[in-house]
Amino acid sequence: MEQASEILGAALKGTRDSRAASAWLHARWTSLVGKALGARVRPIACARGVLRLEADSSEWKSQAEAMKQQISDRINQSWKGLLVRELRVELKPPERRLAFEVDNNHLPFLRKNAKKP
Repeated sequence: MEQASEILGAALKGTRDSRAASAWLHARWTSLVGKALGARVRPIACARGVLRLEADSSEWKSQAEAMKQQISDRINQSWKGLLVRELRVELKPPERRLAFEVDNNHLPFLRKNAKKP
């Protein structure tokens, strides 16, 4: 699998398309940063040398910010070129809950797809 990702990386690098670089980065993310960080901090955009990351919590945001240089170095080394010049870490926006009047999931007997006995 590692050889396939290297071949894919080389092919994508030749295209000079920012979407190709983002696709490569998403595919390699966990292997570049590790399972723990990769599960809680994700790349959301990579353009013009700026990689934007989204963290699940302020603790993971702080962890990613502390590792900015290490993450950039790993990405650039794996890419075999300068893909990331700057890394920005953002906090994931909180999920919006619908009002009870709109969201009837709190009333299981009113759900459309409720199982019948």
